[in-house]
Amino acid sequence: MLPGAFILMPEVSVVILNWNGGELTREAIISVLNQHGVAAEVIVVDNGSTDGSREKIKEEFKGRIRMIENHENIGFSPANNQGFQAASGDWVCLLNNDAVADPAWLKTSLLRAKSAAKVGLVAPRILRYFDREELDGIGVGFWRDGLSRARHRGEIDSPRLDRERALIPSGCACLLSKKMLEELKGFDPNFFIYSEDTDLGIRAFLSGWECLFEPKAVIYHRYSKATARQTGYSPFKLSLVERNRFWILIRYYPVHMILGSFLTSPIRLIYQALQALSLPGRGSALTSAWALFKAVFGAFATLPGQLTRRKQWLSKPGAKSAVSRAIFDHFIPLKEISRLD
Repeated sequence: MLPGAFILMPEVSVVILNWNGGELTREAIISVLNQHGVAAEVIVVDNGSTDGSREKIKEEFKGRIRMIENHENIGFSPANNQGFQAASGDWVCLLNNDAVADPAWLKTSLLRAKSAAKVGLVAPRILRYFDREELDGIGVGFWRDGLSRARHRGEIDSPRLDRERALIPSGCACLLSKKMLEELKGFDPNFFIYSEDTDLGIRAFLSGWECLFEPKAVIYHRYSKATARQTGYSPFKLSLVERNRFWILIRYYPVHMILGSFLTSPIRLIYQALQALSLPGRGSALTSAWALFKAVFGAFATLPGQLTRRKQWLSKPGAKSAVSRAIFDHFIPLKEISRLD
């Protein structure tokens, strides 16, 4: 290095998780490298891929990305935390490997992030990759029993949604403050996958960080309606979704909604089961029942820890009422929350 030279640190780091992603991950990386007006640091976290994609990515993008290599699949939350910790930028973006970014994603997200004093999260407009008039989601919303999912999923996109407000961005793609991530210690690794974005978003909200929606920041997500309509939830997904929504319920929901979940959860599950009966590629009822049993057992086995988290986050004055209002302000109806995708 020449005397007096310095290394220009990137303003934003983009974390992409790869697990046997092949061509999908490659296209996600290229979409970040082709961003307009922003030179981003790209960090690929490989979760023990066995399809050769890790080696191909390292070779093709040598010198243009950083790679963190895990020997096994350690989960979405822990792997992304590795990327957060390695990031050099003041801002960190998540991008699913099955998504691609519009060339203006980072620039518009950063401009939005700088528009207010304590912005910690910026949610993009996420559209379907194969049907770009249809929304994959804008932020995250809630049902009465702790379950959360993308809002407006499956709706036709419209300019009227430019004024939408987001409380929590989807973990599919978002911009996050590195300072906020350090303060909150990133995702809770115990979630492994599913609802980790909801948990982080609620903690950020309770810590005074603001989430903004930027309608010009666009992501295209390869969501497969055909697969979802054929098979619905896998037993693995069903087990983790149900366990993790219970954690969200106990950690943050008002007591009356926790008690009410003994009614609202069965109603939702029955609604979902009736949908699953019509799916040609569905699994057996016994397999699904076993997945639910594991979810319930895993949830109640960790109940003391969840109550400790509840005390930690809801003991501040006004926290309980603030979360209750946020849940109702971003409520998702039964028909939408129960979709098997």
